[in-house]
Amino acid sequence: MLRALSRLTAQAALALSALLALTVAASSEAMAAPATDAVLFTLPDRPAILPKLTCPDLVKPVSQQAEDIVYRVRSAKIEPATESAPAFCLVKAYSAPQTEFELRLPMTGYAGRFLQGGCGGMCGVIGREITPRCSNAHADAGSFAVTFSNGGHHSAGIGDGTWAVGAPELREQFAHKAAHAVAVASKALIAQFYGAPPAWSYFVGCSGGGREALMEVQRYPEDFDGVVAGSSVAMPAAMQLFLWEAQQGLYPDGREIFTADAVKLLHASVIKACDGLDGIGDGQIDDPRRCRYDPAKLACQKSDRPSARCLNSDQVAAARAYYRGPTDDHGNALFPGGAPYGGELGWIGRGSPTQTGKFAAQSFLQYLLLQGELPADFTWRDWTFTRESLQRLMKGGEPYDAGNPDLSAFRAAGGKLLLWQGMADNAAGAYGMLDYYQAVRDAAGGLKAAREFARMFLVPGGYHCSGGYVPYEQDFLGAIVLWVEEGLPAETLIASARLDGRTLRQRPIYAYPTVARYRGGDVNVPHSFEPADPTREPQDGFDWPGSRAKDRPLRSPLAAGAIDIDQQKP
Repeated sequence: MLRALSRLTAQAALALSALLALTVAASSEAMAAPATDAVLFTLPDRPAILPKLTCPDLVKPVSQQAEDIVYRVRSAKIEPATESAPAFCLVKAYSAPQTEFELRLPMTGYAGRFLQGGCGGMCGVIGREITPRCSNAHADAGSFAVTFSNGGHHSAGIGDGTWAVGAPELREQFAHKAAHAVAVASKALIAQFYGAPPAWSYFVGCSGGGREALMEVQRYPEDFDGVVAGSSVAMPAAMQLFLWEAQQGLYPDGREIFTADAVKLLHASVIKACDGLDGIGDGQIDDPRRCRYDPAKLACQKSDRPSARCLNSDQVAAARAYYRGPTDDHGNALFPGGAPYGGELGWIGRGSPTQTGKFAAQSFLQYLLLQGELPADFTWRDWTFTRESLQRLMKGGEPYDAGNPDLSAFRAAGGKLLLWQGMADNAAGAYGMLDYYQAVRDAAGGLKAAREFARMFLVPGGYHCSGGYVPYEQDFLGAIVLWVEEGLPAETLIASARLDGRTLRQRPIYAYPTVARYRGGDVNVPHSFEPADPTREPQDGFDWPGSRAKDRPLRSPLAAGAIDIDQQKP
């Protein structure tokens, strides 16, 4: 009831009537100019709500209960104001059995907004920032009460699954219970501190946090008014992707097959071959599904010595396998695609797919998905890629799977969802989110119906949650706030990036399936682009066993085809 009433105030109606005359794309006045390169939306101005209690008053000598969640406040202390942020009351608390969370309550400027940030990987530690990082300017400015949690358990880091051994309740907390418990407990503390529950509640997460976000939408549709979910794919099946790339990208002694020179050469060649497919040569591939490039073109000849000018046979084979993605011996896809063209520079080094496969995926399989089913001496090298092995993963991973496309309860509650995906994602691939959004569209009754409450943005050149060969940042939090509070659907965002740390590029990105079409001028300026809609609705269901899409015409990223937009001339 509070949610509905908050949206029907005279103030909101007046603001909506004024703002409907604007579009985010055309009006620079709808944007705030932050100190960083990022272009942030200006959030609606709300009256500040002052605390009703002192910060230490939140500490009680006993546990408290909200709904069916039991929680305990351990400490509540003032965090002094800084040059960029007001003073906060920092509350450290936990809910049963061991879901720790930290809630920051602004001492001034609170505007009735609650923001919960997701964790990453297998969680276990408490974060402090959301992604894209530019939106933290909103989170830290004082209008939001902000909370982060450890996802239901303690661990050595987000790639550690030891906590799950012999702990079915902790596994269930990680699966979905913890995020809900933190939402309930945090809102109860907000109500105590300010005298009323938050008027608007938001969740922002990427990767593992994106999975949390979708779990909230699917299982607890009343928890949040607006949700941002980035790079969230079928988590159980994603373990196959990580293991596939580890097996394909590492020699038996653990050395990486790819070198820095190899990925630089391959990336430059891919960009040269596919950059212009969107009608403009700008050093980025907007839709890697259009790209057709065979790494064998770079194969060293017998007379060549190893150099930065060619790929050896192992590198050619590994690159082909990366692009293809996990398949069985008959060529059938076991995951929605493989590595997107353009993400090659992220194939090596810290956080690369090979490292993820070696450590996090093996831990997830052994301790969460298939606990007790694998030999004691099992290693990531032992996994085989068959339809049967995928079915084992999906069965064992049912508690963690956030792939349910039926979001009707969230839609009925008035919720709004923003999905986003980096199109050079070097960890989870770029095609799973498209496959999921197709399933959401199918369940909702088509693209038009889905766009009323769920929209997706594709970020060209973006890696997994942050960074990229074009390291764009865009303000998804601001976009979801305007959609929820002012009824302005998310249509256009301005993505900002520094190219080689120097040249500023700003590019509009539009709600899918609309794309940015070059109309002339400086390629680094947003006004050089305009929105272009497809001539027919794209079908993005991917032909793999885990897809929930009704039609699955896409078999691999090589055969995915282009979105049917009139060809643009460079």
